[in-house]
Amino acid sequence: GLDFSNPLIDHAKSCSNHCVFCFIDQLPKNLRSTLYFKDDDSRLSFLQGNFITLTNMSQDEINRMIQYRISPVNVSIHTTNPSLRKKMLRHPDAGNVIKTLKRFHEANLEINGQIVLIPEMNDGEELERTMEDLYNLYPTLQSVAIVPVGLTRHRKNLFPLREFTEDELLRTI
Repeated sequence: GLDFSNPLIDHAKSCSNHCVFCFIDQLPKNLRSTLYFKDDDSRLSFLQGNFITLTNMSQDEINRMIQYRISPVNVSIHTTNPSLRKKMLRHPDAGNVIKTLKRFHEANLEINGQIVLIPEMNDGEELERTMEDLYNLYPTLQSVAIVPVGLTRHRKNLFPLREFTEDELLRTI
């Protein structure tokens, strides 16, 4: 029984995405610095339940998760459409999510997913496509949380987004 003050031993991996919906980019200025840290660390996913995009992971890291059965894996999915996911996360490796999820599924690792839903981007037919793709990962994919995009009044010079209307949300449900 060893207890470490930092269970990661080293520093947490920061996110290399530039998501169009990133909540941290919408925070007001002059808050404590730890609030501005964008983590995307698979170890925090396992230890604390954080969601990861899988874009910051090498194939060796993914292989290690499978080898050591690191589970559950909490994944920010958003869409299974490769080109749309690249656009949403603004990362060249974002299009590989379904391939990696299938590897986790085949290794019988538990997966929890989340989708930040954006009007006219990954809703409607795109959401149906994503849910159909994800259905094929049952039962290892244990949950999918779908949340409407959160927007703050501090959005300055960011990708133009809008909130859902009540009717759009009701149709989605």
